[in-house]
Amino acid sequence: MLTTLLDAVGSWPAAVVLAVGAAVLFLETGVVLGVLLPGTTTLVVLGLWSAAADTGAVLPIAVAAPASAAGALVGWSRGHRRQDVAPAGHRRLRARVDPVVRRARRWLAAQGPLGAGLLVVGAHWVAVTRTLTPRVAGGAGVPLRLAGPAIVVSATAWATTFVLLARSLGAQVAGDVGWVTAGVLVVLVLLLGVRSWLHHRSAT
Repeated sequence: MLTTLLDAVGSWPAAVVLAVGAAVLFLETGVVLGVLLPGTTTLVVLGLWSAAADTGAVLPIAVAAPASAAGALVGWSRGHRRQDVAPAGHRRLRARVDPVVRRARRWLAAQGPLGAGLLVVGAHWVAVTRTLTPRVAGGAGVPLRLAGPAIVVSATAWATTFVLLARSLGAQVAGDVGWVTAGVLVVLVLLLGVRSWLHHRSAT
């Protein structure tokens, strides 16, 4: 897949490649159907493209990080206004996603500022959660003064890591590092769940 994408964009002007990459990354975190878009693969393609085109890593990172963070902040804003997660015209998606999101909002609201901030940071590294977590955080009442810096820092670290790894290690990072970050998020969620259970047990 990566080879096909690189062959397709190899002859494009740098401005077009970066604009398409930014649009994909913004839409991935900015709209619910962005869960279907390949955010990590886009970063890997940008990293490989920049190496092949002899372009510095700073340029794709400077485009990718703000685009992904901006989309996530749009998602937080929509969640904060308590708008539905699934688009109105997608009844099947709404039926599956909305109940899960409501439960996630209640759970995240119980984690406190530190737990919510850590989860927002970790979620940006994994597909699907990168799209939904900002909305959940906004709906759970996580304030922008906490969610904003967490999103910006995490998006910047995520974009920088994958672009640099793609330049150094090649296409294999898309799968290998993706599994590692997913594992880190699972561990983080489990730790927060245990903390919440212990707190509930001590209170009762």
